[in-house]
Amino acid sequence: MELIPSIIDVFLRYHMQLEEKKNKINVWLPLLLSVIMLGGMLVGAKLQPPVQETKIVFENTDGKIKSVGQGRVEELIRYIQAKYVDTINTDVLVETAITSLFKDLDPHSVYLTASQVKKANEQLEGSFVGIGIEYLLLKDTIVVLNLIEGGPAQEMGIQPGDKIIDAVGSESKLSTDDENDGLISKLRGASGSKVKLTVLRNGESKPLNIEVTRNRIVVSSVDVHYMLDDNTGYIKLNKFSANTLTDFMDALKDLVDNHQMENLVFDLRQNGGGYLHEAIKVLNQIFSEKDQKLVYTIGKNVKKEEFFTAGRNIFDINKVCVLIDENSASASEIVAGAIQDWDRGLIIGRRSYGKGLVQEQFDLKDGSALRLTVARYYTPAGRLIQRDYAEKSEYDSYLKKRIDSGEFTNSDQVVISDTSKFYTANGREVYAGGGITPDVYVPYDSLLLDAYYQELSSSLTKFAFKYISTNEIRLSETEFIQNFQLDDSVLTSLISFHALESKENMKKDAPLNDTIEKALLNALKARIGKQLFGDLAFYKILHREDPVIKVALDAQKSYSQLTQKQ
Repeated sequence: MELIPSIIDVFLRYHMQLEEKKNKINVWLPLLLSVIMLGGMLVGAKLQPPVQETKIVFENTDGKIKSVGQGRVEELIRYIQAKYVDTINTDVLVETAITSLFKDLDPHSVYLTASQVKKANEQLEGSFVGIGIEYLLLKDTIVVLNLIEGGPAQEMGIQPGDKIIDAVGSESKLSTDDENDGLISKLRGASGSKVKLTVLRNGESKPLNIEVTRNRIVVSSVDVHYMLDDNTGYIKLNKFSANTLTDFMDALKDLVDNHQMENLVFDLRQNGGGYLHEAIKVLNQIFSEKDQKLVYTIGKNVKKEEFFTAGRNIFDINKVCVLIDENSASASEIVAGAIQDWDRGLIIGRRSYGKGLVQEQFDLKDGSALRLTVARYYTPAGRLIQRDYAEKSEYDSYLKKRIDSGEFTNSDQVVISDTSKFYTANGREVYAGGGITPDVYVPYDSLLLDAYYQELSSSLTKFAFKYISTNEIRLSETEFIQNFQLDDSVLTSLISFHALESKENMKKDAPLNDTIEKALLNALKARIGKQLFGDLAFYKILHREDPVIKVALDAQKSYSQLTQKQ
């Protein structure tokens, strides 16, 4: 019996020894594993090749791999900065190097500085931070011409005609351009910041002190809309921004619901484009059919993308006339091309700019950006309307070349750079290359290309302000548009005013010809109307003498014949 307890004691002592060893192993095991892992990492590091400079890898068309090293430009600039004999402005050197990178690319692939990016984004986003005024700069004084509806300046009682002679507040210059220096730069700053304005106002004996809080100002991409006649509405679009569909629909709703619009004159003259997707959205409100191709894009490094009608237009529009000119580009040409290819409407005016390239923006660390062409776009019929840019030095002088060729005044002088034939839905021949050629050509009056006319036109806005300051006009907007007349003697004052402003003796002994006199008087009346009543009066006055508008209204009568194969 005594043997049994002894055996039990031996077993218990052995078990306790095992537990003690186990506990010791549990304590040291994590440390042991850590040492083993660290050793493995060190051995692995020894076996790895040395770290190389980061590279972007490309594949050639022959399948061979090539690499482009990064940091070379920075290294060169550091050497120049450290060793060059003369003092060098590094920023200028960097800008020069960057610019040289684009000399072999297309004209629309560009580098944008941080300030240029900010301006470009404001334009495309359809808003900016400010106080909400349209102004005229007279020497060191800002003259308020118009107020943006609902803007900070209007809310604080600023009035058209007020002269801002000083501003105190946080400044935020957008660039080093002269136009942004001085008093104008003081009006700009961060949203929510305040600026104190010193204002001179007619009828007030002392300057007014008005504090305005800067805010984000939303700017409509629709300049104006109104009815041209009982059935035809008019919409002028200045760009395709982020707000364009909303702006366009607001205008359509007013014209259809309140004025029973049936036909539309859509003015894309001077519209340089913008967002492609906004152009597609606008087209979807002009087309009622579903699954009609509107445009497609193709690029070497991006997939083909096609855009189709949704068949969900809200308002029914009968006849459509699209107005274009030599400065209608990009998204404007997408709209015009789709409408022309499907014979959905008539294109009226002069040949468009000819930009068929799609850019994508890549933001850089310092706020600057690369705007790079990534694809080409084609109209529904397959047309690439990009004009030739082989001679980049001549690309930007296209306007002068077209004027010199006589194209502006004679449709027979229009040169089609690519004579490949394409066909509209109704079988009409259309062409690629060099822009959209209108269905109905409207020449520019050659007399208005006169250098003297252009010189005098540059002074019209300032002269209009002077005229309003010295002449009391007591007319309603409608009365002014219909009945107000300027005497021919005003032109003599305009000539003298311009000579004084430009500090050149521009006065001519010979009288102006009738066409130029009429054009100047109508343009002056329009600018007076704008300063008194706003954009609607301005455009209504201009359009009364606009030959393109007249042709568009006349084309309504022969619309069906013009959209059919001849």
